[in-house]
Amino acid sequence: MTINLIKGIIIGIISPIILFILVVVFFLEYDITYFVNEHINEENFPAIISLSLLSNLSVFFLMLRNNKDIQAKGILLSTFLFGILIIYLKFF
Repeated sequence: MTINLIKGIIIGIISPIILFILVVVFFLEYDITYFVNEHINEENFPAIISLSLLSNLSVFFLMLRNNKDIQAKGILLSTFLFGILIIYLKFF
């Protein structure tokens, strides 16, 4: 694995987390610990992860536009890994 692929995977893992925090804190105006403890349960956790993955879409196209194809592949790989996690949480 090249260093650019690893960078893409790390970006693909961190960007949904950052989007989730930004939406909860600035848009919904909740304290992050309160929101996690009170509003996240088994039923809506896969949906929250799915919506957070929209940030990977924008970062993916940004990397493609800047000709960083290997990093874009890493972001796509991390998105697929999140997809496997969502399917596991949804059905098992």
